[in-house]
Amino acid sequence: MEGKKRWSRVMYGADYNPEQWPKEVIQRDVSLMKQASINVVTLNVFGWGMIQPAEDCYDFNKLDYVFDLLEQSGIGVVLATPTAAPPSWMFQKDPTLLMVNEHGERATHWSRQAYCPNHPLYSKEIRNIAMVFAERYGHRSNLLLWHINNECILHCYCEHCAREFRDWLKHKYGTLAQLNEAWQLQQWSLVKTDWQQIMPPTGGMTHTSVSLDYQRFMSDSNLRGFLAEKEEIVRVTPDIPITTNFYSIDFLGQLHPQWAPHLDVISWDSYPPFRDYGVWAAFQHDYFRSLKQAPFLLMEQAASNVNWKPYNPAKRPGMMSLQSYQAIARGAEAIMYFQFRQSRGGVEKYHSSLVSHGTEADNRVFREISQLGHELEKLDGVLQAQIKARVAILFDITLIWLVDWNKTSQDIDYRRTVTAFYRPLYEANIPLDVIHPLADLSGYDVVIAPMLYMFEAGVPENLRSFTERGGKLVMSYNSGMVNDCDVVEYGGFLRPLADVFGIIIEEADALEPDMINHIKRLDDGNSADATPSGIYRTDKWAEVIRLNGAAAVAVYQEEYYAGQPAVTRNHYGQGEAYYLSTHPEDRFLKELLLDICFTAGVTSLCPNAPQGVEITIRQLAGKRFMFVLNHNPISLEIDTIMTEMITWKDLLRQVIVPRRVTLEAYGTLVLEEVI
Repeated sequence: MEGKKRWSRVMYGADYNPEQWPKEVIQRDVSLMKQASINVVTLNVFGWGMIQPAEDCYDFNKLDYVFDLLEQSGIGVVLATPTAAPPSWMFQKDPTLLMVNEHGERATHWSRQAYCPNHPLYSKEIRNIAMVFAERYGHRSNLLLWHINNECILHCYCEHCAREFRDWLKHKYGTLAQLNEAWQLQQWSLVKTDWQQIMPPTGGMTHTSVSLDYQRFMSDSNLRGFLAEKEEIVRVTPDIPITTNFYSIDFLGQLHPQWAPHLDVISWDSYPPFRDYGVWAAFQHDYFRSLKQAPFLLMEQAASNVNWKPYNPAKRPGMMSLQSYQAIARGAEAIMYFQFRQSRGGVEKYHSSLVSHGTEADNRVFREISQLGHELEKLDGVLQAQIKARVAILFDITLIWLVDWNKTSQDIDYRRTVTAFYRPLYEANIPLDVIHPLADLSGYDVVIAPMLYMFEAGVPENLRSFTERGGKLVMSYNSGMVNDCDVVEYGGFLRPLADVFGIIIEEADALEPDMINHIKRLDDGNSADATPSGIYRTDKWAEVIRLNGAAAVAVYQEEYYAGQPAVTRNHYGQGEAYYLSTHPEDRFLKELLLDICFTAGVTSLCPNAPQGVEITIRQLAGKRFMFVLNHNPISLEIDTIMTEMITWKDLLRQVIVPRRVTLEAYGTLVLEEVI
């Protein structure tokens, strides 16, 4: 953000789509925005058709009107380029602009993102509309941020993509001989002798190597469009920061670490499940914050329920505010919603908004929205404050694809496995970063690598160096299976790091649901929760491993590998490497991971916090802000002193808090350390 315009307030607002509303409704809405302490809106995400109804015709009347009205009302603008929704005349001009899905079927124009990102017409027109927007609105006083496109996870398999994919492969591999070897195409007579023989992998996942590279190619294709728009915008407004809103990691399509360097600030859209929302959202807040090791923006969330999941319960009273505070607690500088007013038509008309059908603002949701807006006005001092983590979870989004394509048991799931290792540390209120395996590890004491199925080039060296320098490395089963082309290397699984872990993996056992094993821990552990020489349940997966310098921490109790190591520890350099060859019950994971953190000198922010209470600390220039969030549907008491004799001020109520305070159901405390 150096050299860029910065916001001085916690941004609070919503998407606003003026193309849907007459001017009298817009006037009413701006009045309601002021009532709810809205200080920013995201404009025109899908409004390309309103702005450019024909190829040679522009109509800025309504967008100019809204910009003027917002400026007069002191409301800032996040201005979106509307390139996620090309207008009808573009598809009529060239029907091949319509995307082709993975089954080879061409779309019709009845939705947003119906385009091919590699189509020459699209590439030309997005540059033009970005330039037009920058020149017309780039110097508006209330323009705070550019928002390019929307949730860029589009996939297409058309003839334009086929041509660009071949060029992408030529750049990556150089020759067909190198591609054939990298993908191991000798199998099944798949060797390619002409580049024209390479087509997009339609029909769903086929050969895993081509499918993996095609996903990478599509992420790069969408990124190329983003960069084209960015180039036009920066030429006119070099001082206005630029972002695009990432979708949650449950919706695949963007390889975020490749995108992050090109964004001035990370933003993402959070639509958590009704149950277990706390760990779901916390993981992704930590992930998106860690992409740039900097605060991020929550660009979208729902005011209450959504309309597109199998079941869509309303957020209970207090839950929306709690989830908003959780975002700020983990690094957010903006709390935004989709959208300000509910649409009257289309597939999102029942997606909750700040202003609803019927009662508009005379309801519980709007009152809670307004109360939160007033409260956030007191938190501007939190801006730019950081979270300091000494523990990192390694996460590679491409492994969601790879593990799914290659799993030998339908119960093996990369996302759920990573969450299983993240959860005990989240629940213990230990600060965490969620980072890519190639990220800099020098600032961490403990690095946890659950199911790191693929060892991309450079990853083994990164993990080896971390352990050698004194770090504690934890890795789970089904790791180090393949290289970055999804090909097994000579020498067996975990081969590049086998000496770091001091083990040899002989075979894997993918278990059926009723095939339960147990492991026995051989040490007593150091954490307060440890069960001396306990017996623990395991399922899903087991590996037969042979010690080659490591020591057993736990051994199997059943099956033909009874008595053999299940969990190991190896001293390597100045550090230690732990390996879990099976999927243990949550109790064992909690005890082991807290034990490892304890020996590394990493402890909870509040060891005695009640279950379901999340605590984080953000720091800036000697100031500390503590967030205490009660995810329970009942009120409870909490000790605010923790382990240090510190005085805290309640920023929302502007009072010094006593040693023990009552936290209401779904309630939040935002405290500033009194120095």
